[in-house]
Amino acid sequence: MNNAVQLMQSVIARYANDNKWVNAPLGGVKSLSNTHIGDIGQNFVEEWCRQLGLTWVGSGSRQSAWDARIEGITFEVKTATEDINGNFQFNHIRHHREYQAVLCLGIAPDTVLFDAWRKGDVSEGKAGRLVTMDRGSSATFKLTKKRSDLRQVSEFSERIGEIVASLS
Repeated sequence: MNNAVQLMQSVIARYANDNKWVNAPLGGVKSLSNTHIGDIGQNFVEEWCRQLGLTWVGSGSRQSAWDARIEGITFEVKTATEDINGNFQFNHIRHHREYQAVLCLGIAPDTVLFDAWRKGDVSEGKAGRLVTMDRGSSATFKLTKKRSDLRQVSEFSERIGEIVASLS
């Protein structure tokens, strides 16, 4: 049994997080599960909205068609951490769900980035190229964004205002 643990330790060591996350201000996120990273993203958006004076209502359920209602608009919130190439992969974007906009939150080692788009703009490729996550299926997609494609979180209120205006 001990040999199995040692073997697993050596295999895990080959997959260590990129050095840019070591001692980084937001490096702790890399030790969490994907589910927790999604929860962190939603909790951050909720608290950030409240700090900015934006109305925020959570869906109340993981099974809901949307994650948050911000200023009256329903958003699907996707959170990703920066990969070794400086990209963010926002997974499981689903067209068939009932929401009005997608909000992508990118966590880098030292900053928080984001952008948001109307659902129609995402579906039409205006937010970027969507890639299917399941070969032969068109139910769930991935949107990859470079760090330079995302906005500073200081622009959050302005961008949400643009989305709200475009959907009102």
